[in-house]
Amino acid sequence: MKCGHCREVCPVFLETGHEAMVARGRVQLLKAFLEGNLELTDGLRDRIFACLNCDACRITCPCGIEVNEVILATRRAMFEAGKPLPDPHRQLRERLYGEQNPFGQKRAERGAWLPEKYRMPRCAPLLLHAGCAISYANNRVGKMVLQILEMAGADFTLLGDAEECCGDPILRLGDLDGAKRQRERNLAEYRKYGVETIITPCAGCLKMFKHFYAERVDKVPAQDTADGGAHPSSFSPHLPPFRALHTLELFAEMAADGRLKPQKSLPKRIAYLDGCDIGRHSGVYEAPRAVLRAIPGVHLVEFPAHHESSRCCGGPLMASAPEMAADIAARRVREALEAGAEMIAVACPTCFINLKEGANRAGVKIEIQDVTALLHRSLK
Repeated sequence: MKCGHCREVCPVFLETGHEAMVARGRVQLLKAFLEGNLELTDGLRDRIFACLNCDACRITCPCGIEVNEVILATRRAMFEAGKPLPDPHRQLRERLYGEQNPFGQKRAERGAWLPEKYRMPRCAPLLLHAGCAISYANNRVGKMVLQILEMAGADFTLLGDAEECCGDPILRLGDLDGAKRQRERNLAEYRKYGVETIITPCAGCLKMFKHFYAERVDKVPAQDTADGGAHPSSFSPHLPPFRALHTLELFAEMAADGRLKPQKSLPKRIAYLDGCDIGRHSGVYEAPRAVLRAIPGVHLVEFPAHHESSRCCGGPLMASAPEMAADIAARRVREALEAGAEMIAVACPTCFINLKEGANRAGVKIEIQDVTALLHRSLK
């Protein structure tokens, strides 16, 4: 298709105006490459890596073309062909493989934010996976999650110091085998402690658990054996024995059945931003809104584009193109203000960090908060 509807929703195109920075242009470049009319230059590589993977183009595409899958498959093909990563992404990969987190902070300090009783895992049906961003960049929200779970009397555990990255950043770089290895290590830990449900405050982790972890670990068909049966390949073909929820999905259930009782009023007009990973990629739209509605005084307003049509905050570009990431976030902040919001609420650590940069870039004062923090404030 060459209709160009993707131009209307692509945050990167709206900032750059370059055809090579939108789904239609990228697909045409890849078509030219496959037909032998274009070389795999650093410029083409950089345009592929400038995609946010937000998936807004698929929603607006009349034919429903899976552009995000095309982009991720291209990154995998480049990685497998030995094409060097762009410098910011190469540095990210080094941090991920060195210290097991995208921030490059010490692996041994992952659980340092946790109270001592949660540093060591135990067998429990409910596991809280904090994720890299909460563990290293925003453990304030992580501590609130712990306190809310305790208030509700939940029986849960964490992997603590033994927790590892979910593998999403590795997959985005194109290293499919590396992401599979990460998944296998994590699955082994979950099975060891009898995990039945995983909750996480990180939208990116949720997306991985709901999709990448729920796939058959090896899609190669089992080979017939001499006795007429079949044997699995080197990876377990079984589906993971757990369901995955965002922490706000559990909190919405707890508020509905009375285990959580928000009482303190928050008389604010709040715009909730449907982040890409929790929204389009994971299909979670109503739980964050249900939590906000449960808080006395909250008046919800919507962004011009919301739910499945929501626009990305630009967060995936924070490491590789921070200026553009901040410009995209500034657009979201201005949209919230135009909608009459006094505060922006999010359910994603990346959105939280980048929208703060966006408010600074836009030169406006507006409070950015995680929905969890607002719930915690009402419960205290």
